[in-house]
Amino acid sequence: MANISSKTETRKKVREAQARANEARLQRERENVDDAASFLVELGRLAAVDEWEQGRVVEIRAEGERRRHEHRQAGATAVSRMLDRGETLTAIAELAGVKVSEVRAVLKSAGAQTVAPPDALGAPSAATDVPQSAQEGAALTAGAAPLPVSVRGSA
Repeated sequence: MANISSKTETRKKVREAQARANEARLQRERENVDDAASFLVELGRLAAVDEWEQGRVVEIRAEGERRRHEHRQAGATAVSRMLDRGETLTAIAELAGVKVSEVRAVLKSAGAQTVAPPDALGAPSAATDVPQSAQEGAALTAGAAPLPVSVRGSA
């Protein structure tokens, strides 16, 4: 330790050391406040990324369902054309190399996708009130082939 000759000099040196310590503490506290603010901002951004990701997952899931529906519709249309030419479900399944149940499932899911659900009160919606012959006419004008009677009954 240094040779200290008087109390006044000692006090001065202690005050200077205390001032340096106080300044260092204030600087540390300022940096802590800045870092705490940065931390909170990043937590907010993290939550925003989670929300964005959930939104994208919903969008992608909806796009996947839309694409699946398009493929089911196209597959059901192709099967309907073969049925119109007199082929059986068994023959179609054999030709395609799949099970008959898979052919039926495509026909059923393609047909089920176009039916509107009942409204909130449980009453049939306007789309389900339309007679079957009118639905077939609408399907023909939309470019889709109607399902043969034998398939409608089994689907």
